[in-house]
Amino acid sequence: MTATQCNTDVCVVGAGLAGLMAADELHRAGLSVQVFEAQAAVGGRVRDVVCSDNVVVELGANWFSGQQPLIKTQIERFGIDTVETHNEGNHLIWWDGKRSSFRGAIPALGLLQKADIVQGMARFDHKMGRLAHSEPWSATLAKYDHQSFGQWIDATLVTRMGKAFFRMVSEMVFGVEADMVSLLYVLYYSSRSVSLSSLISVAQGHQEFRFKKGPTELCEKMAASVGSSRILLDAPVRSVRVADGYVDVETASARGRHRALLFAIPPSAVRRITFSPSRPTRRDRFLQALPMGRVIKVQAVYEQPYWIEQGLSGQVMSNHYPLSYTIDNSPADRQRGVLAGFVGTSHAEQFMATGTNRETVVAEAIDKMFGSLFPKPKEVLIEDWAANEWIGGSYGAYFPPGVMTRMGKLLREQDPPIYWCGAEYGQAHPCQMEGALDSGQRSARMIIAALARA
Repeated sequence: MTATQCNTDVCVVGAGLAGLMAADELHRAGLSVQVFEAQAAVGGRVRDVVCSDNVVVELGANWFSGQQPLIKTQIERFGIDTVETHNEGNHLIWWDGKRSSFRGAIPALGLLQKADIVQGMARFDHKMGRLAHSEPWSATLAKYDHQSFGQWIDATLVTRMGKAFFRMVSEMVFGVEADMVSLLYVLYYSSRSVSLSSLISVAQGHQEFRFKKGPTELCEKMAASVGSSRILLDAPVRSVRVADGYVDVETASARGRHRALLFAIPPSAVRRITFSPSRPTRRDRFLQALPMGRVIKVQAVYEQPYWIEQGLSGQVMSNHYPLSYTIDNSPADRQRGVLAGFVGTSHAEQFMATGTNRETVVAEAIDKMFGSLFPKPKEVLIEDWAANEWIGGSYGAYFPPGVMTRMGKLLREQDPPIYWCGAEYGQAHPCQMEGALDSGQRSARMIIAALARA
Protein backbone atom coordinates (compact mmCIF):
# COMPACT_ATOMS: atom_id res chain seq x y z
CA MET A 1 0.00 0.00 0.00
CA THR A 2 1.34 3.42 -0.97
CA ALA A 3 1.79 5.74 2.00
CA THR A 4 -0.12 9.02 1.95
CA GLN A 5 2.17 12.04 1.66
CA CYS A 6 1.48 14.72 4.31
CA ASN A 7 3.89 17.64 4.05
CA THR A 8 3.12 20.50 6.45
CA ASP A 9 4.76 23.23 8.49
CA VAL A 10 4.34 21.26 11.71
CA CYS A 11 3.69 17.62 12.58
CA VAL A 12 2.10 16.93 15.97
CA VAL A 13 2.44 13.41 17.35
CA GLY A 14 -0.40 12.69 19.75
CA ALA A 15 -4.02 13.89 19.81
CA GLY A 16 -4.52 14.14 23.54
CA LEU A 17 -5.31 17.48 25.15
CA ALA A 18 -1.72 18.75 24.79
CA GLY A 19 -1.45 17.81 21.13
CA LEU A 20 -4.90 19.16 20.27
CA MET A 21 -4.23 22.42 22.10
CA ALA A 22 -0.96 22.84 20.22
CA ALA A 23 -2.43 21.89 16.84
CA ASP A 24 -5.30 24.32 17.35
CA GLU A 25 -2.91 27.16 18.24
CA LEU A 26 -0.70 26.40 15.23
CA HIS A 27 -3.64 26.12 12.85
CA ARG A 28 -5.18 29.38 14.04
CA ALA A 29 -1.78 31.05 13.60
CA GLY A 30 -1.90 30.18 9.90
CA LEU A 31 0.53 27.26 9.90
CA SER A 32 -0.29 23.98 8.17
CA VAL A 33 -0.54 21.08 10.61
CA GLN A 34 -0.67 17.28 10.47
CA VAL A 35 -1.56 15.30 13.61
CA PHE A 36 -0.75 11.59 13.97
CA GLU A 37 -2.54 9.67 16.72
CA ALA A 38 -1.74 6.05 17.56
CA GLN A 39 -5.11 5.27 19.11
CA ALA A 40 -8.49 4.92 17.43
CA ALA A 41 -9.86 8.17 18.86
CA VAL A 42 -8.65 11.57 20.00
CA GLY A 43 -8.21 12.17 23.72
CA GLY A 44 -4.98 10.50 24.79
CA ARG A 45 -5.45 9.88 28.50
CA VAL A 46 -9.10 10.97 28.22
CA ARG A 47 -11.56 8.14 27.64
CA ASP A 48 -15.30 8.23 28.25
CA VAL A 49 -17.66 5.28 27.88
CA VAL A 50 -21.42 5.27 27.45
CA CYS A 51 -22.74 2.43 29.59
CA SER A 52 -26.25 1.25 30.41
CA ASP A 53 -29.07 3.81 30.28
CA ASN A 54 -26.80 6.22 28.34
CA VAL A 55 -24.81 7.09 31.46
CA VAL A 56 -21.41 8.54 30.53
CA VAL A 57 -18.51 7.54 32.77
CA GLU A 58 -14.91 8.72 32.60
CA LEU A 59 -12.23 6.04 32.58
CA GLY A 60 -9.42 8.55 32.23
CA ALA A 61 -9.07 12.22 33.17
CA ASN A 62 -12.17 13.32 35.04
CA TRP A 63 -12.12 16.40 37.30
CA PHE A 64 -10.78 19.93 37.19
CA SER A 65 -10.45 22.92 39.47
CA GLY A 66 -12.01 26.35 39.35
CA GLN A 67 -8.44 27.64 39.69
CA GLN A 68 -7.43 26.36 36.25
CA PRO A 69 -7.83 29.19 33.72
CA LEU A 70 -6.98 27.41 30.47
CA ILE A 71 -9.58 24.71 30.85
CA LYS A 72 -12.10 27.37 31.87
CA THR A 73 -11.32 29.32 28.68
CA GLN A 74 -11.85 26.27 26.47
CA ILE A 75 -15.10 25.40 28.24
CA GLU A 76 -16.42 28.92 27.64
CA ARG A 77 -15.15 28.95 24.06
CA PHE A 78 -17.01 25.79 23.10
CA GLY A 79 -20.04 26.27 25.34
CA ILE A 80 -19.48 23.02 27.23
CA ASP A 81 -21.68 22.18 30.22
CA THR A 82 -20.05 21.28 33.51
CA VAL A 83 -21.30 20.06 36.87
CA GLU A 84 -20.10 20.58 40.41
CA THR A 85 -18.97 17.43 42.16
CA HIS A 86 -21.36 16.34 44.90
CA ASN A 87 -19.67 17.12 48.20
CA GLU A 88 -22.54 17.40 50.67
CA GLY A 89 -22.98 15.05 53.60
CA ASN A 90 -20.53 12.97 55.59
CA HIS A 91 -17.42 11.32 54.21
CA LEU A 92 -16.49 7.87 55.48
CA ILE A 93 -13.24 6.16 56.38
CA TRP A 94 -12.94 2.36 56.45
CA TRP A 95 -9.67 1.73 58.22
CA ASP A 96 -8.38 -1.42 59.93
CA GLY A 97 -11.90 -2.83 59.90
CA LYS A 98 -13.43 0.23 61.58
CA ARG A 99 -15.77 2.73 59.96
CA SER A 100 -16.32 6.36 60.97
CA SER A 101 -17.58 9.56 59.37
CA PHE A 102 -15.95 12.96 59.01
CA ARG A 103 -16.12 16.28 57.15
CA GLY A 104 -13.34 18.08 55.28
CA ALA A 105 -10.22 16.63 53.67
CA ILE A 106 -8.61 15.09 56.74
CA PRO A 107 -10.12 11.92 58.24
CA ALA A 108 -10.83 11.66 61.95
CA LEU A 109 -9.61 8.49 63.62
CA GLY A 110 -8.71 10.08 66.90
CA LEU A 111 -7.41 13.45 68.05
CA LEU A 112 -3.77 12.38 68.07
CA GLN A 113 -3.94 10.96 64.54
CA LYS A 114 -5.69 14.03 63.15
CA ALA A 115 -3.23 16.35 64.86
CA ASP A 116 -0.38 14.35 63.35
CA ILE A 117 -1.79 14.71 59.83
CA VAL A 118 -2.36 18.44 60.35
CA GLN A 119 1.22 19.01 61.54
CA GLY A 120 2.48 16.92 58.61
CA MET A 121 0.55 19.09 56.17
CA ALA A 122 1.90 22.25 57.79
CA ARG A 123 5.50 21.05 57.55
CA PHE A 124 4.97 19.95 53.96
CA ASP A 125 3.51 23.38 53.07
CA HIS A 126 6.49 25.08 54.70
CA LYS A 127 8.93 23.17 52.49
CA MET A 128 6.71 23.65 49.45
CA GLY A 129 6.89 27.41 49.98
CA ARG A 130 10.59 27.31 49.08
CA LEU A 131 9.61 26.43 45.50
CA ALA A 132 7.32 29.44 45.09
CA HIS A 133 9.89 31.49 43.19
CA SER A 134 12.38 28.80 42.13
CA GLU A 135 12.55 26.06 39.57
CA PRO A 136 12.93 22.68 41.33
CA TRP A 137 16.40 21.98 39.94
CA SER A 138 17.86 24.89 41.87
CA ALA A 139 20.96 23.81 43.80
CA THR A 140 19.43 25.07 47.04
CA LEU A 141 16.63 22.48 46.72
CA ALA A 142 18.82 19.49 45.82
CA LYS A 143 18.62 18.01 49.32
CA TYR A 144 14.91 17.35 48.79
CA ASP A 145 15.74 15.33 45.68
CA HIS A 146 18.10 13.09 47.63
CA GLN A 147 15.26 11.51 49.57
CA SER A 148 12.00 9.86 48.68
CA PHE A 149 8.61 11.09 49.74
CA GLY A 150 8.39 7.95 51.86
CA GLN A 151 11.58 8.83 53.76
CA TRP A 152 10.16 12.27 54.52
CA ILE A 153 6.90 10.68 55.70
CA ASP A 154 8.70 8.32 58.07
CA ALA A 155 10.81 11.15 59.48
CA THR A 156 7.93 13.63 59.85
CA LEU A 157 4.76 11.78 60.80
CA VAL A 158 4.48 10.26 64.26
CA THR A 159 1.45 7.99 64.23
CA ARG A 160 0.86 4.88 62.15
CA MET A 161 -2.32 6.43 60.80
CA GLY A 162 -0.53 9.64 59.84
CA LYS A 163 2.15 7.76 57.92
CA ALA A 164 -0.43 5.56 56.19
CA PHE A 165 -2.54 8.58 55.19
CA PHE A 166 0.36 10.32 53.45
CA ARG A 167 1.38 7.07 51.75
CA MET A 168 -2.15 6.67 50.45
CA VAL A 169 -2.05 10.27 49.18
CA SER A 170 1.13 9.42 47.27
CA GLU A 171 -0.60 6.59 45.43
CA MET A 172 -3.90 8.39 44.83
CA VAL A 173 -2.45 11.77 43.75
CA PHE A 174 0.93 10.94 42.22
CA GLY A 175 0.21 7.37 41.12
CA VAL A 176 3.25 5.83 42.79
CA GLU A 177 4.36 4.37 46.12
CA ALA A 178 5.90 7.00 48.36
CA ASP A 179 9.25 5.21 48.54
CA MET A 180 9.71 5.41 44.76
CA VAL A 181 9.10 9.10 44.14
CA SER A 182 11.33 12.08 44.90
CA LEU A 183 10.25 14.39 47.71
CA LEU A 184 11.34 17.30 45.53
CA TYR A 185 9.03 16.18 42.73
CA VAL A 186 6.09 15.88 45.14
CA LEU A 187 6.83 19.39 46.45
CA TYR A 188 7.12 20.72 42.88
CA TYR A 189 3.92 19.03 41.69
CA SER A 190 2.01 20.34 44.72
CA SER A 191 3.36 23.89 44.49
CA ARG A 192 2.39 24.12 40.81
CA SER A 193 -1.09 22.82 41.71
CA VAL A 194 -1.79 25.40 44.45
CA SER A 195 -1.13 22.98 47.33
CA LEU A 196 -1.25 19.37 48.44
CA SER A 197 -4.48 20.14 50.28
CA SER A 198 -6.02 21.38 47.03
CA LEU A 199 -4.99 18.20 45.24
CA ILE A 200 -6.94 16.04 47.71
CA SER A 201 -9.96 18.34 48.08
CA VAL A 202 -13.31 18.72 46.34
CA ALA A 203 -14.47 22.13 47.62
CA GLN A 204 -12.13 24.69 46.00
CA GLY A 205 -9.91 21.76 45.07
CA HIS A 206 -8.95 19.63 42.10
CA GLN A 207 -12.09 17.48 42.18
CA GLU A 208 -14.45 20.46 42.31
CA PHE A 209 -15.88 20.23 38.78
CA ARG A 210 -16.32 17.77 35.94
CA PHE A 211 -17.77 17.76 32.44
CA LYS A 212 -21.48 17.00 32.16
CA LYS A 213 -20.86 14.77 29.13
CA GLY A 214 -17.28 13.81 29.98
CA PRO A 215 -14.03 15.52 28.86
CA THR A 216 -14.13 13.68 25.52
CA GLU A 217 -16.53 16.43 24.44
CA LEU A 218 -13.75 19.00 24.87
CA CYS A 219 -11.29 16.82 22.93
CA GLU A 220 -13.73 16.33 20.07
CA LYS A 221 -14.54 20.04 19.83
CA MET A 222 -10.85 20.93 19.80
CA ALA A 223 -10.26 18.29 17.11
CA ALA A 224 -13.10 19.76 15.04
CA SER A 225 -11.45 23.18 15.32
CA VAL A 226 -8.20 21.71 14.01
CA GLY A 227 -10.09 19.87 11.25
CA SER A 228 -10.65 16.13 10.94
CA SER A 229 -8.71 16.02 7.66
CA ARG A 230 -5.60 17.12 9.56
CA ILE A 231 -5.82 14.33 12.17
CA LEU A 232 -4.95 10.77 11.22
CA LEU A 233 -6.05 8.12 13.74
CA ASP A 234 -4.67 4.61 14.20
CA ALA A 235 -1.37 6.01 12.97
CA PRO A 236 1.48 5.35 15.43
CA VAL A 237 4.68 7.04 14.32
CA ARG A 238 7.39 4.50 13.52
CA SER A 239 10.35 6.64 12.57
CA VAL A 240 11.67 10.20 12.63
CA ARG A 241 14.54 11.48 10.52
CA VAL A 242 16.07 14.95 10.81
CA ALA A 243 17.95 16.17 7.74
CA ASP A 244 18.57 19.43 5.88
CA GLY A 245 16.59 21.43 8.43
CA TYR A 246 13.44 19.34 7.99
CA VAL A 247 11.88 16.44 9.87
CA ASP A 248 10.67 13.36 8.00
CA VAL A 249 7.97 11.47 9.91
CA GLU A 250 6.68 8.03 8.92
CA THR A 251 3.72 5.91 10.02
CA ALA A 252 2.47 2.66 8.49
CA SER A 253 0.06 4.55 6.23
CA ALA A 254 1.49 8.05 5.87
CA ARG A 255 4.71 10.00 5.71
CA GLY A 256 5.60 13.63 5.50
CA ARG A 257 8.26 16.30 5.61
CA HIS A 258 7.82 19.10 8.12
CA ARG A 259 9.58 22.24 9.32
CA ALA A 260 8.99 21.26 12.96
CA LEU A 261 7.86 18.21 14.91
CA LEU A 262 6.05 18.35 18.25
CA PHE A 263 5.81 15.28 20.45
CA ALA A 264 2.69 15.34 22.64
CA ILE A 265 2.81 11.80 23.99
CA PRO A 266 3.94 10.23 27.29
CA PRO A 267 7.72 9.84 27.71
CA SER A 268 7.48 6.04 27.59
CA ALA A 269 5.76 6.15 24.18
CA VAL A 270 8.58 8.19 22.61
CA ARG A 271 10.99 5.35 23.25
CA ARG A 272 9.08 3.15 20.78
CA ILE A 273 10.05 5.41 17.86
CA THR A 274 13.21 5.07 15.78
CA PHE A 275 15.22 8.30 15.43
CA SER A 276 17.82 9.18 12.81
CA PRO A 277 20.16 10.50 13.94
CA SER A 278 19.66 9.11 17.43
CA ARG A 279 18.05 11.29 20.06
CA PRO A 280 20.53 13.48 21.98
CA THR A 281 21.95 11.45 24.87
CA ARG A 282 20.65 13.86 27.49
CA ARG A 283 17.09 13.67 26.10
CA ASP A 284 17.26 9.90 25.79
CA ARG A 285 18.45 9.51 29.39
CA PHE A 286 15.69 11.85 30.53
CA LEU A 287 12.96 9.85 28.79
CA GLN A 288 14.33 6.59 30.20
CA ALA A 289 14.46 8.02 33.72
CA LEU A 290 10.73 8.78 33.93
CA PRO A 291 8.56 5.74 34.68
CA MET A 292 4.79 5.97 34.44
CA GLY A 293 2.64 5.80 37.55
CA ARG A 294 -0.12 3.26 37.94
CA VAL A 295 -3.62 3.87 39.26
CA ILE A 296 -6.47 1.64 38.12
CA LYS A 297 -9.74 3.47 37.72
CA VAL A 298 -13.11 1.93 38.48
CA GLN A 299 -16.63 3.20 37.77
CA ALA A 300 -19.52 1.43 39.53
CA VAL A 301 -22.99 2.23 38.15
CA TYR A 302 -26.04 1.93 40.44
CA GLU A 303 -29.79 2.13 39.97
CA GLN A 304 -29.69 5.41 41.91
CA PRO A 305 -27.23 7.39 44.09
CA TYR A 306 -28.18 5.58 47.30
CA TRP A 307 -25.41 7.24 49.34
CA ILE A 308 -26.92 10.69 48.78
CA GLU A 309 -30.22 9.46 50.21
CA GLN A 310 -28.24 8.25 53.24
CA GLY A 311 -26.76 11.72 53.81
CA LEU A 312 -23.33 10.71 52.51
CA SER A 313 -21.03 12.40 50.00
CA GLY A 314 -19.85 9.15 48.41
CA GLN A 315 -16.25 9.85 49.42
CA VAL A 316 -14.64 6.99 51.32
CA MET A 317 -11.00 6.46 52.28
CA SER A 318 -9.83 2.91 52.95
CA ASN A 319 -6.68 0.94 53.72
CA HIS A 320 -8.32 -2.31 52.64
CA TYR A 321 -7.86 -4.16 49.35
CA PRO A 322 -8.46 -3.16 46.63
CA LEU A 323 -10.01 0.35 46.66
CA SER A 324 -8.29 3.19 48.47
CA TYR A 325 -10.81 5.88 47.62
CA THR A 326 -14.28 6.42 46.15
CA ILE A 327 -16.04 9.63 45.10
CA ASP A 328 -19.49 10.41 43.71
CA ASN A 329 -19.51 10.63 39.92
CA SER A 330 -23.26 10.45 39.29
CA PRO A 331 -24.87 12.15 36.25
CA ALA A 332 -26.24 15.62 36.84
CA ASP A 333 -29.87 14.46 36.78
CA ARG A 334 -29.10 11.72 39.36
CA GLN A 335 -31.27 9.28 37.45
CA ARG A 336 -28.48 6.78 38.12
CA GLY A 337 -25.76 6.64 40.73
CA VAL A 338 -22.07 6.33 39.88
CA LEU A 339 -19.13 5.88 42.22
CA ALA A 340 -15.62 6.37 40.88
CA GLY A 341 -13.04 4.28 42.69
CA PHE A 342 -9.27 3.91 42.58
CA VAL A 343 -6.95 0.95 43.01
CA GLY A 344 -3.50 2.18 44.04
CA THR A 345 -0.28 0.85 42.61
CA SER A 346 0.45 -1.28 45.71
CA HIS A 347 -2.72 -3.32 45.01
CA ALA A 348 -2.62 -3.18 41.20
CA GLU A 349 -0.78 -6.43 40.47
CA GLN A 350 -3.02 -8.49 42.74
CA PHE A 351 -6.15 -6.83 41.39
CA MET A 352 -5.22 -7.43 37.74
CA ALA A 353 -3.97 -11.00 38.28
CA THR A 354 -5.35 -13.64 35.93
CA GLY A 355 -8.42 -15.33 37.36
CA THR A 356 -9.50 -12.40 39.53
CA ASN A 357 -13.21 -11.61 39.20
CA ARG A 358 -12.56 -7.90 39.38
CA GLU A 359 -16.16 -6.73 39.03
CA THR A 360 -17.20 -8.87 41.98
CA VAL A 361 -14.19 -7.78 44.03
CA VAL A 362 -15.08 -4.12 43.42
CA ALA A 363 -18.75 -4.61 44.30
CA GLU A 364 -17.87 -6.40 47.54
CA ALA A 365 -15.25 -3.79 48.46
CA ILE A 366 -17.72 -0.91 48.04
CA ASP A 367 -20.29 -2.84 50.05
CA LYS A 368 -17.83 -3.11 52.96
CA MET A 369 -16.67 0.49 52.66
CA PHE A 370 -20.22 1.80 52.98
CA GLY A 371 -21.40 -0.80 55.49
CA SER A 372 -23.87 -2.64 53.24
CA LEU A 373 -26.15 0.40 52.98
CA PHE A 374 -27.36 -0.23 49.43
CA PRO A 375 -27.61 -2.88 46.68
CA LYS A 376 -24.72 -4.04 44.51
CA PRO A 377 -23.92 -2.05 41.32
CA LYS A 378 -25.62 -2.85 38.01
CA GLU A 379 -22.37 -2.46 36.11
CA VAL A 380 -18.66 -2.10 36.91
CA LEU A 381 -16.14 -0.67 34.43
CA ILE A 382 -12.38 -0.91 34.96
CA GLU A 383 -9.49 0.82 33.19
CA ASP A 384 -5.83 -0.04 33.72
CA TRP A 385 -3.87 2.49 31.69
CA ALA A 386 -0.68 0.51 32.24
CA ALA A 387 -2.09 -2.04 29.79
CA ASN A 388 -2.45 0.61 27.08
CA GLU A 389 0.64 0.26 24.89
CA TRP A 390 0.49 3.90 23.78
CA ILE A 391 0.07 5.37 27.28
CA GLY A 392 1.77 2.95 29.68
CA GLY A 393 0.28 4.09 32.99
CA SER A 394 -1.52 6.83 34.85
CA TYR A 395 -1.82 9.54 35.76
CA GLY A 396 1.53 10.43 34.26
CA ALA A 397 5.29 9.99 34.49
CA TYR A 398 6.96 10.71 37.82
CA PHE A 399 10.47 11.62 38.97
CA PRO A 400 12.34 9.08 41.14
CA PRO A 401 14.86 10.51 43.63
CA GLY A 402 17.84 12.21 42.00
CA VAL A 403 16.32 12.77 38.56
CA MET A 404 14.79 16.23 39.00
CA THR A 405 18.00 18.04 39.95
CA ARG A 406 20.05 16.26 37.26
CA MET A 407 17.64 16.31 34.34
CA GLY A 408 14.59 18.38 35.30
CA LYS A 409 15.66 21.33 33.14
CA LEU A 410 14.65 19.30 30.09
CA LEU A 411 11.02 19.93 31.06
CA ARG A 412 11.61 23.48 29.82
CA GLU A 413 14.12 22.91 27.00
CA GLN A 414 13.43 22.07 23.35
CA ASP A 415 15.49 20.44 20.61
CA PRO A 416 14.56 22.35 17.43
CA PRO A 417 13.27 21.31 14.99
CA ILE A 418 11.90 18.76 17.52
CA TYR A 419 9.73 20.06 20.37
CA TRP A 420 8.15 18.46 23.43
CA CYS A 421 4.91 18.84 25.33
CA GLY A 422 2.40 16.78 27.31
CA ALA A 423 0.81 16.82 30.75
CA GLU A 424 4.17 16.10 32.38
CA TYR A 425 5.63 19.28 30.83
CA GLY A 426 2.95 21.61 32.17
CA GLN A 427 4.33 24.52 34.17
CA ALA A 428 0.98 24.80 35.95
CA HIS A 429 -0.95 21.79 37.24
CA PRO A 430 1.39 19.13 35.78
CA CYS A 431 -0.01 15.69 34.93
CA GLN A 432 -3.53 17.10 34.84
CA MET A 433 -5.76 18.32 32.01
CA GLU A 434 -4.74 21.91 32.75
CA GLY A 435 -1.08 20.95 32.57
CA ALA A 436 -1.61 19.32 29.19
CA LEU A 437 -3.30 22.45 27.84
CA ASP A 438 -0.57 24.65 29.32
CA SER A 439 2.27 22.68 27.76
CA GLY A 440 0.55 22.42 24.38
CA GLN A 441 -0.04 26.14 24.23
CA ARG A 442 3.49 27.05 25.34
CA SER A 443 5.15 24.68 22.85
CA ALA A 444 2.95 25.85 19.99
CA ARG A 445 3.86 29.47 20.66
CA MET A 446 7.56 28.57 20.70
CA ILE A 447 7.20 26.89 17.30
CA ILE A 448 5.24 29.82 15.88
CA ALA A 449 7.98 32.22 16.96
CA ALA A 450 10.78 29.96 15.70
CA LEU A 451 9.23 29.46 12.25
CA ALA A 452 8.55 33.18 11.96
CA ARG A 453 12.26 33.83 12.43
CA ALA A 454 13.34 31.18 9.93
